[in-house]
Amino acid sequence: MVVLLILNNFTFYFVSQHTLIGNVEERSQLAAGYIRDAVNRYKTSVHFVEDMIGNQLHQYAKAVKIRLAPNADDVTDEELIRIRDELGIARITLLKREGDDIVGVRSSDPNALRIGKETRGRLYEALEQLLAGKEAAIPNRHHFPHYWSAPIDHADDDASRICKWGFYYDGTTDYIIGLNADGVPVQTFDRLAGPNVFIEEMLANTPGFLEMTGFNYNTFGKTGPWSEGQSEDTFESIYDRPIVFGTYRYVDPVRDVQSVRSAIESNRTITYTAKVDDDKVVKSFIPVRSDSGDKQVDYPYVIGVVYDYAAIRGTLDGQRDRIAAQVAITTLISVILLLVVFRAIQRNKDEAARVTQEAYIDEVNDMFTTIRGQRHDFLNHVQTMHAMLQVKRYDDLRRYTAELIGEIRETNDIIQIGDPAIAAIVQSKVVTAMDRKIDFRHEFSPFGHLNLGVKSVDIVKIIGNLVDNAFDEVMRLPIHERWVELKGTCADGYLVLTVRNPGRALDEEERRNLFKPGYSTKDPERHSGIGLAVARDRVLAYKGTIDVESDAENGTTFTVRIPLDRLGRG
Repeated sequence: MVVLLILNNFTFYFVSQHTLIGNVEERSQLAAGYIRDAVNRYKTSVHFVEDMIGNQLHQYAKAVKIRLAPNADDVTDEELIRIRDELGIARITLLKREGDDIVGVRSSDPNALRIGKETRGRLYEALEQLLAGKEAAIPNRHHFPHYWSAPIDHADDDASRICKWGFYYDGTTDYIIGLNADGVPVQTFDRLAGPNVFIEEMLANTPGFLEMTGFNYNTFGKTGPWSEGQSEDTFESIYDRPIVFGTYRYVDPVRDVQSVRSAIESNRTITYTAKVDDDKVVKSFIPVRSDSGDKQVDYPYVIGVVYDYAAIRGTLDGQRDRIAAQVAITTLISVILLLVVFRAIQRNKDEAARVTQEAYIDEVNDMFTTIRGQRHDFLNHVQTMHAMLQVKRYDDLRRYTAELIGEIRETNDIIQIGDPAIAAIVQSKVVTAMDRKIDFRHEFSPFGHLNLGVKSVDIVKIIGNLVDNAFDEVMRLPIHERWVELKGTCADGYLVLTVRNPGRALDEEERRNLFKPGYSTKDPERHSGIGLAVARDRVLAYKGTIDVESDAENGTTFTVRIPLDRLGRG
């Protein structure tokens, strides 16, 4: 009992640990939901600002086209510088095809823009489509004729600066007009109201959370991709950053990469416990999938949340102390109760043994009384037979001696069973059968080689309950049809007992419920319905089997098989 209690409490402890980690996962998902909403609001605001800049660049591009000659050779850099300053933008560049490149042939900046197919494939493809007189098929937030605007990104000549490009070509010039505007408003907005601001506030006001990170599904754990600038230096695009917001200090490089990919691909939260440096933490990865057609700009990302395991440990330590106190108190109470129960059981066993012994002694005494009675009446029997012989009443003499021999043989058969307890129960059932006008037939092979000891009590219970059940069943029949047959033998390493009686066949419900305590098809006031249940319980206690067969032609037969090695050999 104490062991079960300890196992139960330790199971409860580990289940609680799992539950607490599950609660951490739920809290992390809730926090990630707030971050996702903040990011969405931030993106909406950035898109609004970006749209304003893109629309403005479209208007400026049309104004520049009006003021410039249609041939690039007739335009000077000085003109472009003057118009740039008037419009207040960062750069104006005129671009033309040159082999596999689209290059800047005139510019307000000495570093002319060069757009190569290999280095700037996305932008190159859009400008190719403009030169072909087509609408650019590359995703674009600005839907104006002859115009395509690139998303805000790092400047190709200065990776520390972000900007937005707009490109215009309507076929009336031999060049594309490229305008560049600084993304200062976006940078300012990011610094004042971006995701990092929201995350810092959440970490400051939410105990237990250590870090929150945005992982770019497209690039996290991968090398590159890198873009090549005008100075042939490479730089990382805003949309290719592996960490898009937050910090990344609690690093588990292999498992983090696996968790990010698994979270997006399975669309479920991935949580694991890890030790990073000397800190034990719970890391959750919550996927945010993208429904946009442009997976490069509106890429799917994963929100990583790191929770301090020490917060869980405090709860578990308190629970562990409570469990220890419970186990100690319950163990003490259990020991006391067990002592009381053991004493009560021992008293009941002693009483049961005494009552059983007295019953067996009475039954054995009855059997011995029968034998002494036969011996006492022997002289009377001899005198009676002599008298019949004198008067030559031979038929009466044959009938008389047959009855006398049958009575003696029946008593002798019972004595030859070999086990006093079993012999006594058979004798008592013979008497009961005579009173109830039942033909009780019994046949036993000698059990003298068995040393049943106290196990005789259980064999008597089995025989007594099965025979009583058979007696009750045949009492429904006319007197001349009442018979019960009991057989006992040892065969193939088993003690085999069979009890058979005529009568109706048992139906399916009776077969199913036959051995259930309290079930009976007889008068409930006279039968408790526990006899067969007790017999089955005793059989199973010795790893034996009890089977029942029943049909209208052969009646009902109970067969008990008990391994002899379970009973003991003499």
